[in-house]
Amino acid sequence: MRREFNKKALRVGCFPDRSGLRGGLGRAGRTCLAGFTIIELMIIIVIIGIAAAMAVPSFLRTMPRLEARSAARNILNYVRLARSKAVTERSQFGVYIDAVNGQYMLFKDIINLPQETYNSGDSIVVGPEDIDPDITLSGSTFTNDCVVFLPTGSASETGSYTISTADSAFSYTISVLSATGRSKLQ
Repeated sequence: MRREFNKKALRVGCFPDRSGLRGGLGRAGRTCLAGFTIIELMIIIVIIGIAAAMAVPSFLRTMPRLEARSAARNILNYVRLARSKAVTERSQFGVYIDAVNGQYMLFKDIINLPQETYNSGDSIVVGPEDIDPDITLSGSTFTNDCVVFLPTGSASETGSYTISTADSAFSYTISVLSATGRSKLQ
């Protein structure tokens, strides 16, 4: 029985106490030490460092794709907000993307309504918002890079905006259907 107890004591880190003053006393006058050694802690830190070093390149490759998707979603939100405002306020609202200056905005079409485009005197509702310099508007099929929504919810024309990373590795397309004004991100 005594021998079996010693095996258990050694497994939990209990050692004979010579002075009786150090550490807590365990069973039968033994000092119990619990914890990790500095070597064990260093090994864990090295393993975490290696795992982090392996993850960083993958994360860096993913960032441009996430930035392009974020920009596309923001523009899509503006397009959907313009349609919603057109229906609720019974007026023409639109989204204009200025590819040269890297900006987009939501506006209320109040000047030359039949033209259904952005004019410098139109009321800007939200924006202009800046497009990240690493993101480009690589294509627009809308006349004057502008889509206008009518009070019925329909759009001025069917078209799309294409947003991509600077190196064109990733691109997203925002499509708008003129008959219904439905917009989606692809």
